[in-house]
Amino acid sequence: MKHYSTILIALLVLCPAALRAQHSDTLTCGFDHSIQWSQLATPSLLMSTGTIISFTPSLHNKIDLGVRDWVLRDGHNRFEIENTLQYIPISSVVLLKACGLESRHNWRDMVCLGAGSALITILLSNLGKYTYRVERPYSGVFNSFPSGHTTTAFFGAEMLRREYGEEYPGIAVAGYAIATGVGVMRVYNNRHWVSDVLAGAGLGILSTSLMYWLAPYLRF
Repeated sequence: MKHYSTILIALLVLCPAALRAQHSDTLTCGFDHSIQWSQLATPSLLMSTGTIISFTPSLHNKIDLGVRDWVLRDGHNRFEIENTLQYIPISSVVLLKACGLESRHNWRDMVCLGAGSALITILLSNLGKYTYRVERPYSGVFNSFPSGHTTTAFFGAEMLRREYGEEYPGIAVAGYAIATGVGVMRVYNNRHWVSDVLAGAGLGILSTSLMYWLAPYLRF
């Protein structure tokens, strides 16, 4: 997907520069990267709920079709701001660091964590899209599940939370609010089903979490 490629290319371009700036084989910070099983609850719930709704005909008809028909019942103009909005959370991770705000990791580690998270996001999202081939609300396109825009937004929001949320909880809340707005706009603009958005949100959070947990075992 084009927007996924944009994220990945940008991060992979930055990563070598960050690696040259700091000569270390592993994460230089002393933060705990161990798996917190409780953190799997939210992404698991979102992904399982979205999957059940999407692949249970009665629920799909009642929830996905019901919400789509409710949104479109009176007609409305599309405001596809989510095409840009999806990048705000991940962009904020870099911009806040550049402005001098203290993050959880240094530049080198943060860029590599972002690149790895983006790669996992791309692989898992496209695996879902081209394995299940769910038709979008507008007929004829079969790559609806999960929502790529929503996955991108929540992958960035989760990284924003992990880097700044402990010291600046308002930043984490803002990131998740923006990501939620992206999901809402995908449904509002008739680009995705509710189930696509739920699954995408969970997948985005999970992708970033996986990279943070794998990081200590990788040599960047």
